[in-house]
Amino acid sequence: MTRERFLGPSQYLHRGERLLHGKDTASAVGAGRAEDWAQLDSDVFSGTLGRVAGWSGRSTFLLGAHWFDCREVADWDTAPYWDEETGAPSWGRPPTPAELALGLCHADPRVRAAALDEAGPAAPPPLLLLRCADGDEAVRDRARAAFTAVLATTDDDTARALAALALRVGARRHGRWGRDAVLARTGGVPRDAVRELRASGDHDRWDARKAGIRAGAEAGILDGDALYGLALTARDASERLEALRGALGTRRDAPARARFLAFLEACEGSEVRVLALRYAAEAGLTSPDDLAALALGHRDRHVRRLAARLLPGRTGAEAALAALPGAADAVVRATGVARLRAEGRADLLVPHLTDRSPWVRGLAREGLREAGGDPRARLRALCADPAAVTPPAVAGLAEEGHTEDAPLLRTLARHPDGAVRARALGGLRRLGALEDAELAPWADDPDPRVGAVVLRALRDDPEALRGLLGSPHARVRARALTLLSHRHALGWDGALPHLADPAPEVARAARRALRRRSRQASTERLISCTGPREAPALRTLAARLLRHRYEPASLLNALRLLDDPLPGVRDAARAQALRVVWDRKAAEEPHADDIRALAEANAERIAVWWAERPTSRRPRRKSPGGGRGGTSALPA
Repeated sequence: MTRERFLGPSQYLHRGERLLHGKDTASAVGAGRAEDWAQLDSDVFSGTLGRVAGWSGRSTFLLGAHWFDCREVADWDTAPYWDEETGAPSWGRPPTPAELALGLCHADPRVRAAALDEAGPAAPPPLLLLRCADGDEAVRDRARAAFTAVLATTDDDTARALAALALRVGARRHGRWGRDAVLARTGGVPRDAVRELRASGDHDRWDARKAGIRAGAEAGILDGDALYGLALTARDASERLEALRGALGTRRDAPARARFLAFLEACEGSEVRVLALRYAAEAGLTSPDDLAALALGHRDRHVRRLAARLLPGRTGAEAALAALPGAADAVVRATGVARLRAEGRADLLVPHLTDRSPWVRGLAREGLREAGGDPRARLRALCADPAAVTPPAVAGLAEEGHTEDAPLLRTLARHPDGAVRARALGGLRRLGALEDAELAPWADDPDPRVGAVVLRALRDDPEALRGLLGSPHARVRARALTLLSHRHALGWDGALPHLADPAPEVARAARRALRRRSRQASTERLISCTGPREAPALRTLAARLLRHRYEPASLLNALRLLDDPLPGVRDAARAQALRVVWDRKAAEEPHADDIRALAEANAERIAVWWAERPTSRRPRRKSPGGGRGGTSALPA
């Protein structure tokens, strides 16, 4: 077998690795698209960077069915390098085409410059074009001189073939020169180049697709409808934003504004929507009325809040800003109230003293105080009238932080409205006027919001929480049980009595607590809990917990419960009995004989259950015989 045939195209070899093995550039880049040349440049640079940077390292990877060391496939130490003794690259005399191509893409700029001097205009034009955007000035100047000579003598077809790569590298820091040189030769952006870049199929080639979209938009090849379509359907967010920037640059009239607002509504992806609005605002496409409508009603909160932030800096936005304090979004309302505060509009700040958002209430209080008003007096007046008091007014009064308001809050703690009572209790706690011992009776309040305040206040007091386990309200018992389990390490014995609670929510909380502390119960105790005299809920829970105990005693108990009358116990036992199919340690002493006997007696049923098991729960371990099912894997 010849060397050339052995080194033919292979999915296991990167483009740079093919050059390293002696293939010429035509074999390395395959179809010769812009992405093939860019990837070749990247492969060689990455491969030679280790030697230039002084790194050393090796790795192994799976190639087909065998493991290989990285140097068995591509030993980059054999690539040309800069020889300090000779002051020249370590290639042959003369260098082969593969060595010159490796030198043109090398990580060491001295090797790249030497390769340009050696090859000159005879170097592959795509590699010369890539070097025209090189980060090293000496390399860049040599490449541009050679590329100018190439363009002067090349035919039109060759120049057009370079257009896609020129557009691809045109976005680089020094890539504009090569882009302009090629496009001047071709007379503009060829449609084929845009089509090639947009067709780059690799998932990580978004930069090539972006270049195609940018070039198509600038040249008018992609119209507004096509660009908006790409902005909605492109695979990467950066591509969608590139298409959107191109669409925003096409037209600035009323239909274009309507088209953008429709896109903003249809776009899926908050990040793209927010950046799209920012781009449109910078381009002057959105009017103050548009921004106000977005701030008041868009489905994306990030869009609403950005629109509200963009409004104050716009000319003629006074009427639009006046609508913000009535927005449903608290952040948008805060933006409007902050503007009223900056303008000293005390009369318009008063209604926001009772806003449902603490942030907005705080802005209104500070603005009113700065304007010479007394927000505390207004809030006390509202709270003193039982018919006019509202929960936000009570919260606002407590936020003022005056202990003199505690008697009024105690009065409101007996208000007929449960929300007012809850805010009054929270306010008393905020002022430090209500001790933990006084809170416990409030847990029996018929309004759940009051009980929530009490439980939140007592969450760090385990003794008080244990006292609430006897509350007549199931929601209080369930929440106290959950807090004790999560914050105070409620033990197995402490949660077990509540498993029989008649309220389903309390029983669920007890089951969760018992699962969290299941390690506190030994296998023997769980087995005893599956006995026929125990409560059904405890038997079912214990059977399910035993499924995770890989002990012979647990498996033997499951085999004895295969026909239990309780469905939950029966299902857990049958699921655990499947262990005899694949667990080689299932039949171990001291219960080996009993397990074998019961397994053989139920062999046919176990085989059926194994075949009907959910595939997502298929055990990963193989049976002793190498199979994964059937009665042949049962313990012998």
